[in-house]
Amino acid sequence: MWSKPGKTKEPDNIDKAYEYVVFLLSLKLRTIGEILKKMADRGYNQQVIDKVIERLKDQKYLDDERYAEIYVENLKIYKTFGFYGIKKKLMERKLPAVIIDRILSENLSVEEEEKIARRFLKKEGFAVKSPVDAEEAIGLHYRTFDDEASKSKQKLANRLRSRGFRGEVISRLLF
Repeated sequence: MWSKPGKTKEPDNIDKAYEYVVFLLSLKLRTIGEILKKMADRGYNQQVIDKVIERLKDQKYLDDERYAEIYVENLKIYKTFGFYGIKKKLMERKLPAVIIDRILSENLSVEEEEKIARRFLKKEGFAVKSPVDAEEAIGLHYRTFDDEASKSKQKLANRLRSRGFRGEVISRLLF
């Protein structure tokens, strides 16, 4: 039904362009940026692309803000990425920076990120004290320097950093 990727034979045909994009959206939800790239790669001219994008936005088939909200919620539930990891994923989806910043500030608090980090560490087989236990331990015991514990914490901190967790979250959990 669809020709091979590359240049289209009808770069001015709005109906064909619309059908192509609806086909793409039937496979999975996409952002406006992803659709723009797909259509440009296919060889549609800019006027056709703009008209098709507007039509799809009017029909509520394309909504980057709603896409970002759903995507962030799914990442929080099913994956173990921190703030910067999620931000990178959103950028890969070609979402505008304004939307990314707003969605992250509204939908990912430091406390939620800490819960995700705890879930990641538990999944990796590491035990992390709960916040109450940590406060009690500080009050009851003097800390002594332990080289092995320090190296272990540093490795954990690096693992968390590589998953995109903020420094504030890492220090809350480990130090």
